[in-house]
Amino acid sequence: MGIHIKRVGHVCIWVSDFERSFRFYTDVLGCTVTNRRTGEDGSGAAFLRFEDTHHDIVLFKAPEDEDSKVERKKTLNHIALQVDDRDEFLRALAHLRSKGVEITDGPLIHGIEGGGNAGGSGSRSFYFEDPDGNRLEIFTDMMSVPNGEEFPRKEYAQAVQSLVQR
Repeated sequence: MGIHIKRVGHVCIWVSDFERSFRFYTDVLGCTVTNRRTGEDGSGAAFLRFEDTHHDIVLFKAPEDEDSKVERKKTLNHIALQVDDRDEFLRALAHLRSKGVEITDGPLIHGIEGGGNAGGSGSRSFYFEDPDGNRLEIFTDMMSVPNGEEFPRKEYAQAVQSLVQR
């Protein structure tokens, strides 16, 4: 059976100083912001892109409590592996399950289609861990965001937002 991985799709990392890292990835590396949000608890996330993929790098504000610091000696949140389509997505899910791999989150759809926020990428995904506990994601069907466009696009942003607020 096997899995046909198309490419590494994106990398998500924990950062200790969110604003410093945000400025580095946008001002120094030139990433475009697709979506940025701050939680009521002070958590933060920024979905950044180089060209037209919804996101290539995601920054997450690392929790500051001691338990989280002990757990997270590394800065990696997860590595996302892209497959071509829904068929390959389901094939990968079946293959991993047949090999005894535990799916730790999902399958799910990011964005309003899966009950999430308006800024979600719309991709289908599921998460699992490698033998060392590194979190991996298999995904497909991510939105494109042509350079220079805002997301969600103006022509459907209001409709999308009103559906999320229900």
